[in-house]
Amino acid sequence: MARPFASSGSTAAARSTPKTLRRVLLLLFAATLAACATAQPPRVRFTQSSFVRSSWDFANWPVEPLQAALLMQQAPYQVLSVESAGAGTTRPEKDDLLFPQTGDKFSVKAKRVPGDLDGINNSPRKELAAWQLQMLFLDTVDFTVPATVLRCVPVAEWEERHGKQEPTVPGTKCILEELAIWMENVTVPDELYEEERFLDDFNYAYHLANFNVLAYLINLRDNRKGNVLVSKDDSNRHVFAVDNGVAFDTIWYNWIYPPTYAWREIRVPALPRKSVDRLRKLRREDLDFLMVVCQLEADPDGILKVVLPRAPIDPSRGTRRDGTQVQFGLTATEVDAVWQRIEKLIERVDAGEIALF
Repeated sequence: MARPFASSGSTAAARSTPKTLRRVLLLLFAATLAACATAQPPRVRFTQSSFVRSSWDFANWPVEPLQAALLMQQAPYQVLSVESAGAGTTRPEKDDLLFPQTGDKFSVKAKRVPGDLDGINNSPRKELAAWQLQMLFLDTVDFTVPATVLRCVPVAEWEERHGKQEPTVPGTKCILEELAIWMENVTVPDELYEEERFLDDFNYAYHLANFNVLAYLINLRDNRKGNVLVSKDDSNRHVFAVDNGVAFDTIWYNWIYPPTYAWREIRVPALPRKSVDRLRKLRREDLDFLMVVCQLEADPDGILKVVLPRAPIDPSRGTRRDGTQVQFGLTATEVDAVWQRIEKLIERVDAGEIALF
């Protein structure tokens, strides 16, 4: 069969097309590189640079954070009521507590520590580490993680409320429980991040940015919407990370949830200068305390009591036991990863990728 006739003109055009296409692609590529090289993060438009502190500083805390932690961890209390606070693997409760010595009364989220002391979606050591890590760069009034502690409930007291249960740690006579203060006047926001408001509203930007730094540092991997709460008072839109067990480089996470609430990367265009400056002053050894965020030892009655932390029994493990001595904390590898994220954040700020205000 004869081949279709092609004129010399059409052949020349066909040969020139690839060269033309290559030139166009090269130009587009060069333009893209130039745009990337000159791209700057959006700049905030507000001029306010600091808060005028007022009566709403602790509007969402029934008790000042550090006082709440001390009460939950050590003070005698009475349980006024107990109700379910969710299903899932942890089965948390909302307990209303009265502390007779001080007269304080507030609610806590309570959940039993797993028998192996650490679980995929119930990791007290990571919750405690998130609570304590924020103290490296936030003032108390700016805390974004609720006060969180461990407390061991005598078996007889536990049985009255929940039924018979074997002690968490063999050789003791108590059930380990994680308590986190129940934040007040908070809600799950329809939309957590509004970029235009962030650029215009100092208060809004300040709280959201500090939350983003915390979520980034702990590598928060749980994207469920209800894990982040905000103040109902929109003029003081404080942001709280209330569930931080799926964090610190875990290989397990809730990948089925949409990325809307994924905050383990820095998503906001600017960060508070005060918070970044505090991180900048840190040294790697300043993070060593995260390897033992809680140490407990049995008293003569077999009840585990919180004591001053000592050197980690085994830095390669997050939970450690030596008889009736128990430690909770991050592994040395997990602490190294936190430090690497701090270094990376400072590098990005210094490179102009993230602005400060």
